[in-house]
Amino acid sequence: MNASDFKKTPLLLAMMIIATGQVGVSIYLPSLPLISSDLDISQVDVQLLVTLFLVGFGTSQLFYGPMSDAVGRRPIFLLGQGVYLAGTVICFFFSDSVAALEFGRLLQGLGAGSASVLGRSVLRDSYDGGQLTKALSYISLTASIIPIIAPVFGGWIAFHLGWESVFLFVLMYLSAIYTLGYFVLPETLPYGKSRFEWKNVIKNYGSLLLNRQVIGSASYNWVSYLASLVTLSLFPFLMQKQLGLSTADYGSLMIIPSAGLMMGSVLLNIFNKRFSTSQLMAVAITIIFAAGTWLLMSELTIFNLVWAFTWLAIAQGISFPLSISMLLEPHKKQAGAVSALSGSIQMCLAGLLGGHLVETWVTTHVQLGWFYLISGSVMGLVLFTSSKSGVEQSSRSKQYAS
Repeated sequence: MNASDFKKTPLLLAMMIIATGQVGVSIYLPSLPLISSDLDISQVDVQLLVTLFLVGFGTSQLFYGPMSDAVGRRPIFLLGQGVYLAGTVICFFFSDSVAALEFGRLLQGLGAGSASVLGRSVLRDSYDGGQLTKALSYISLTASIIPIIAPVFGGWIAFHLGWESVFLFVLMYLSAIYTLGYFVLPETLPYGKSRFEWKNVIKNYGSLLLNRQVIGSASYNWVSYLASLVTLSLFPFLMQKQLGLSTADYGSLMIIPSAGLMMGSVLLNIFNKRFSTSQLMAVAITIIFAAGTWLLMSELTIFNLVWAFTWLAIAQGISFPLSISMLLEPHKKQAGAVSALSGSIQMCLAGLLGGHLVETWVTTHVQLGWFYLISGSVMGLVLFTSSKSGVEQSSRSKQYAS
């Protein structure tokens, strides 16, 4: 198919869907020091608000994925976003209670899990081959930019109107998306609906967990997302408490890494047809090593933190769509289940391990630099072993499943 055959409506709908899930992850991050102070809770306790959302986000995808493959994408959108709205209502109206915030954040995550699954599945329903890679590069741009743009709005709202108002903003945003989706989201399932059977779902997940192609392709995103989340969880405390930035200034500063994400996605679109997937992934890994090295060799300053994170963002702009395309290309009839399994592991890993790392080990910019190097090493090992075993993919998204 040529460029004129590229359908834009499924892409726009997928971007709309996936944006709702990503907002819930990061828009509250600049407010964490304020919440900690106002509710008189420790950094460890306030970090639990992030962990609970991510665990709910991750585990619920295991349900939404196969359900969307069986009963369709539209019913799962309405169900998931409805749960997300309910959790946001609880967080806003009971924001003075730590227990209510924790329950509301968990409920938000349980609803938001539908967004990640459906965004990718709608694209897999609608595109193939090179068009799938192109569409995923745009969706990756959305999924990657929003976690960095959202703190800009979250920081500004928290500074001028109070951190409780951030929940009101999210409530209005979700209400608008829910209403829009209710009226314009069609059913994109490319085959007939079927009966949902838990036994088959569990058996299928077991099979996918043993599939080297699935685990290898998804692991790039797992590691890269963990590095990004650890960064975004640590930065508010480094920049606000140690370097003296206000919540609003910190949020505004996060615009810079978003430019790195856009640059990475643009570079991928330019070079996708000229270089193989393994070559482009190697470039992304090299950039991550460069970012980690910079943090190890530099002092704690705002410039050095943002500079390193921007390079990590460029690497993610390249690696995210490549990884997702490699993951989903061979699984048209299981796009929901594959996406759900990958997303579930990604979010649970980020929520549980990421929170633990920020609490116990990655507490300085030097330790963050070491973590970048470890992340790059793991991704490099996966790339090496995949290439050696013949599990490679060309830039035109030809996938060879092991």
